[in-house]
Amino acid sequence: MKAGEAMIAADAARDTRAWQDDRSLKFSGHESFVIRYGWLPKLHGAVVETPEIFSSDERAILALGLGRNMVKSIRFWGDALGLIRQEGRSVVPTDLAVRLLDPVTGRDPYLEDVGSLWRLHWLLVTRARLGAWATLFMDVRDAVIPRERLVASVVGRAETLGSRVSPATAAAHVDILVRTYHAGRNDGPTIVEDALGCPLQELDLVRQEAVLGTPTLRLSRGPKPTLDLPALAFALHDFWTGTAPGSSAIALRSLMLARRSPGMVFVLDEASLHERLAALCATIAGFELRDDGAGGVDLVATRPAALDELESLAW
Repeated sequence: MKAGEAMIAADAARDTRAWQDDRSLKFSGHESFVIRYGWLPKLHGAVVETPEIFSSDERAILALGLGRNMVKSIRFWGDALGLIRQEGRSVVPTDLAVRLLDPVTGRDPYLEDVGSLWRLHWLLVTRARLGAWATLFMDVRDAVIPRERLVASVVGRAETLGSRVSPATAAAHVDILVRTYHAGRNDGPTIVEDALGCPLQELDLVRQEAVLGTPTLRLSRGPKPTLDLPALAFALHDFWTGTAPGSSAIALRSLMLARRSPGMVFVLDEASLHERLAALCATIAGFELRDDGAGGVDLVATRPAALDELESLAW
């Protein structure tokens, strides 16, 4: 195994141990800024060039060309997505960041491929431990939820974890989620900064609308034409190794309804998930869909190297 592959394997092992850990959900830290176009490639280039960039506010402000609060925000998002890690006084890119953003070897250095945005969304929901994301994409089963009810659910989720989050903080956190995915607001004039600000709006996952005068969020459940097979393979490999390491089969029901499952995180319906999995099986010879004998369907890895092939497709 090459050195880089060994580091990736070590990261994967740590991720597996942390997969089910929701004890440290975050409800603030983004400084009221969503991820902006160009921010993540900018951050990657900056930490590669100057690992001690965040040793002082002044150094980071000058290097990134951003204001103080934006500097805090870009670092927050880089950490939340698992693209940077602290090593002593230095901040360095993770193996995931190198795979994705390296100007020479990276899959998509400028995040021009919508498949990369699906990967970032997956990471925000399953790995970033953001309270509003965990609540909306993993706990809420309804396609439509009043915004105030989501805020109350975020407050309640914090309380179940032994934390205390004020309604105002939860509302601000939910606002960041909405602005991440929804361009503009239906209860007032469109804000140009929101309409152009976050690349994840391209995924069309969350829409805000007024229902009988009540601000309401609607999850766009159903087919996702821009969810390509490599992005699905990325999520499926992560879910499989995180929740069922060593297993040769996963039930379609789990892939659809389990917390952190592709069906929940990507807001798919059962028919569209089945169609995407069938296409995956046609692409990778080591996978097939089988009846489980009890009216359900399993995704089965028919040979030991199938998960490695799944990861290869992901990248």
